[in-house]
Amino acid sequence: MPSAFQVLAADYDGTLTNGATPGAAVLDAIAEARRDGRRVVLVTGRILAELRHAFAGVDDHFDAIVAENGAVLTGPAGHRRLAAPVAPALEDALTRRAVPVRAGEVLLACDAAHGVAVAEEIHRLGLDCQVMYNRAALMVLPAGVSKGTGLSEALADLAVSPHSAIGVGDAENDHALLEACELGVAVANAVPSLKERADVVLDEPDGAGVASLLRGPILSGQQRVHPRRWQVELGRHTDKTVAAVPASQVNVLVTGGSRAGKSYTGGLIAEQLILLGYSVLVIDVEGDHTGLGDLRDVLVFDASGLPGPDDVPRLLRHRFVSVVLDLSSMAPADQDAYVGEVAAAVRANRADCGLPHWIVVDEAHRPFSASVPIFSDTSRKGYCLITWQPGHLRPETIDDLDMVVALASPDGDDDQVTEFLTRWSPDDDLAGVLTRAEPGQALLSADPGRAPVLVDLAERRTGHVRHWHKYATAELPVAKRFYFRRSSDEPTGRVAANVREFHRILGHCGDDVIDHHTRNHDFSRWALHVLQDATLAASLSASEDTHVATGDPPATRRGLLRAIETRYIA
Repeated sequence: MPSAFQVLAADYDGTLTNGATPGAAVLDAIAEARRDGRRVVLVTGRILAELRHAFAGVDDHFDAIVAENGAVLTGPAGHRRLAAPVAPALEDALTRRAVPVRAGEVLLACDAAHGVAVAEEIHRLGLDCQVMYNRAALMVLPAGVSKGTGLSEALADLAVSPHSAIGVGDAENDHALLEACELGVAVANAVPSLKERADVVLDEPDGAGVASLLRGPILSGQQRVHPRRWQVELGRHTDKTVAAVPASQVNVLVTGGSRAGKSYTGGLIAEQLILLGYSVLVIDVEGDHTGLGDLRDVLVFDASGLPGPDDVPRLLRHRFVSVVLDLSSMAPADQDAYVGEVAAAVRANRADCGLPHWIVVDEAHRPFSASVPIFSDTSRKGYCLITWQPGHLRPETIDDLDMVVALASPDGDDDQVTEFLTRWSPDDDLAGVLTRAEPGQALLSADPGRAPVLVDLAERRTGHVRHWHKYATAELPVAKRFYFRRSSDEPTGRVAANVREFHRILGHCGDDVIDHHTRNHDFSRWALHVLQDATLAASLSASEDTHVATGDPPATRRGLLRAIETRYIA
C-alpha cells in the first residue's frame, strides 16, 4: 500500500542514538529507506564539526543535515548558515563569568546549569537571542531559529513538502521539529511534554524505535494516522461543535443531485486544504473552481493556455503550489484525453515526491468509471471525487473511499445518490438521514458502519459560481438558451447560447426588447434557473425592479450589462 511520506527527519542524541554514534540496526534501516527512494534528514542541536568528529562519515548516511538546532544546513544545495551568528560579545561575557561555552557557526552551547548566567548576560547586552534547552544542554540561538525552520529549508532543497515528512525526536528542542512535519513521532524515551504533543509515541527507545518506525506500517502506508493539527473543518455539527475530517491519507466522495451544492462543498474542501499548505490539483471540467485562484500560491489555467501534461508536475514542485485546470471550454473527448495524460504524469510525480497531496476531480464518474479508467491509484489516498453519478465509479475506487459527503438536491433527483448510499453502508439509513437535511447541510459518513451525521456547511472564503466558464463561453442546449422578444408573441430572431452572447445582444437590442423582458423579470429568471447563479440573478432583478419604477430602458440596459460584466466578463 503506497505511503504518503517521502521523508523521515530525525533528531540525533536520544533519538537515533543513546551513545556517541547510532547502532548498526538503525543505520541499516536508514539505508533501506533511502534505497527505497525515501530521503532521511538528520536534524540535530549539535555543532556540525563536533558531530563529524564523533561520527566519522555521518554525511554518507543522510540526504541532508540540519545542525545547530536549525541554524546550519548541509545537503544537496551545499553548506550554508541559515542565520547570523550570535554576537561574539556574549561568548566573551560568559567566558569572563567562567561559564564553559562552545561556539558553533551560529549558536553558543553550554551546560544547562548555567541558564541563569546566560539569561542575565543576554539581557545586559540587549541581544535578540533565544535560549533553548535540550535535556542537560543549553543552546543560545538567534531569535526565530528552530529545528522546524531549519528542516523547512532542507525540505525545500530536496523539493519535498513538509506535508510529506515525518519528524521524530526525544527532547524539548524537538517540539518545533515535530510541528513542522505532517506527522510528529516521539521515541519511547522522550520527555513527557513531547510525548503529549506527538501524534505517535513509539514502543521502543532511541535507535531501536526509529528502526521499527522505518520498517513499520506507518511508513509503508498500511497504518494511517490522522494528526489533530491537520484537519479540514467541513462545518458544524448540530450541537455547534466543529465537524472536521482528516486533511491527509483519506479519500473523500462528495455527491448529490442537481443544484445540491456538490461543487461548493468540493471547493470548500479544496480551499481549506490549500490554506493548510497542501498542494492540490483540481481537475475542473465545468469551470466551477476558478475562484480558488484568489488564494495565495494557486495557479489557474484554462484552455487558452493549459500547461503540457509533463509541465503540471513541474508546476506543483515549485513552492508546492496548487493548480486548477479549467477545462470547461473543451469538448468532453478532448478533456478526457488531456486528463489522461496529466494523470500519468502526476502518478509518477506522486510516487517520487508526494505531490500533489490531493487531487480534486469534478464530474469524477468520467475519469474514474469502469469503462475509462483514467485514474487508477486511489489506494495512494488524497482524492476528493465530486459526482452526481456515484454508482458509475469503479468498484475498487469505491472500496478505497474513506468517507462520503452527500447533499440533498432541491430538485428531488437524488435516486442515484440514495441508491449508492444504501450500498455504501447498508446497515445505516443514510438515505433516510439525507432526507432530513436542510439547505446548507450535508450528510457525513466516515466509513461504512459508523453513525452518519448532518453537518452545517462552513462558509467559503473564495467565490463560487456554478459552471462559470461553461455558461460564459460554451454553448447551452437549445432549450436553455435565451430568446429575445419584443413581446410574448413577437420574437426578434436573436438567441443567446451563452453569457457572452447574452451580453453582446443585450447591448444592441431595442429598448422595446429591454422593456418587455425586464417587466416580466425574464433576465433574472434565466440567470437563476438556467445559469443557476443566484448572485447574478439578484443583481439583474434589482435592475428590473428599477426599470418597472422608472421606465428608463437606456439606464436599465447599462445596469444589466454592468451586472454581467462584474460577474462574468471582467
